[in-house]
Amino acid sequence: MKKIISLVLLFALISFAQERAVIRQENTQFRQGPGSYYPLIGILVKEAIVTILSETSGWVKIRAESREGWISKNALSQRDRENSGIRDNSLIQSSRPMLISKASVSGAVKGFAQTYLQDRDGDLNFLDQWDSQFFTPAEYRQFLSETYRGRDREKIGRRYRRIKIENPDPAINSYLEKMGFAVAAQIAGQGLEHDVKKLKYVNMVGNLVVENTPLYYHSFKFYILADSRPVAYAAPNGMIFVSRGLLDIIRNEAELACVLGHEISHVVQQHGYAEIMKRSTQIAAEDAFEELAAESPAEFSDSELEQMAFQMFEAATSRRQTAYELEADMLGVIYAYKAGYDPSGLPAVLNRIRTMTDRDFWHPESNWQYDSIEGRVDHVNAFITDKLTKKSQWNVTNSSRFANYMR
Repeated sequence: MKKIISLVLLFALISFAQERAVIRQENTQFRQGPGSYYPLIGILVKEAIVTILSETSGWVKIRAESREGWISKNALSQRDRENSGIRDNSLIQSSRPMLISKASVSGAVKGFAQTYLQDRDGDLNFLDQWDSQFFTPAEYRQFLSETYRGRDREKIGRRYRRIKIENPDPAINSYLEKMGFAVAAQIAGQGLEHDVKKLKYVNMVGNLVVENTPLYYHSFKFYILADSRPVAYAAPNGMIFVSRGLLDIIRNEAELACVLGHEISHVVQQHGYAEIMKRSTQIAAEDAFEELAAESPAEFSDSELEQMAFQMFEAATSRRQTAYELEADMLGVIYAYKAGYDPSGLPAVLNRIRTMTDRDFWHPESNWQYDSIEGRVDHVNAFITDKLTKKSQWNVTNSSRFANYMR
């Protein structure tokens, strides 16, 4: 009997000592493993109290509602991390629903997109792409092993740390998730290519670049548009589209990483949202977008969200301000460089585009056109020379692997 009591007390002490923490980030993705490419379990609500089980670089293994999984470290407030049983309201908090199921989130996001597309051209089949997986965690680990064979990934990533121009808080809340998916489905209506081998490769390269951004924990997806002209679009939820025409210009993996890094940077910097704020002339619309950016946004009707989503679509598929393009160029090469790629890949692509003056290649709204890159080549070259030359022997281009997948 004494032994049983002792075991019960020991278990109670262990449970008491387990560290708990409060979810401070809205739309926190709860995944099966420490990476945005692992299957989604659900979404943890803000203010939920979870139990910390273990930690690794950028990720925390937790228990929530008897489920174990992984979330990003920045979803937690360091200030509120605590030992279980300390706060009186922890029992009250734990009795409230903490986890929104994957099925519930999927239904809400897809349902909004389906309604949005009723009066607009888009691809209804694209709705199946929400939380789709282009590669397995095992395939990605193999890709990483090949990519960093003979190189130290951590040392490579530490070569450039301070990024003054970077958005300090680029979180994608539930509204941006819904509207961004609707925008992506509308872009997909232009026509997609479905080469599984190419899509897997582009998504693995893109994911590697994303891991070197402050949105490392968010699931980005990359698609190939069936357009022979050089075009690329970034939806605000991290769904990125690159045309066959732009991919045909690219000659190696480093160039691909830099181009994807550029588009990823538009999402990190939330350029689409900023563009809408500058274009808006109606006070009501400005107030709505300010609410959208707030930490605890007010409830919006679907009609309001549809109006904002269409504005985001127009911003994503129109030429951006030169200042945004220069910023995305700089961040794009930084992210590629931190991933171990040769940052000169971006000016190489831009230089080739500069010579493509044939009308067959021209798209009036593309930022990847000869008449939209004025000054960008010199600007990004100067930035690379000034900031991204440390241990350049660690950089790779991976031309052979690129040719194997893309040609």
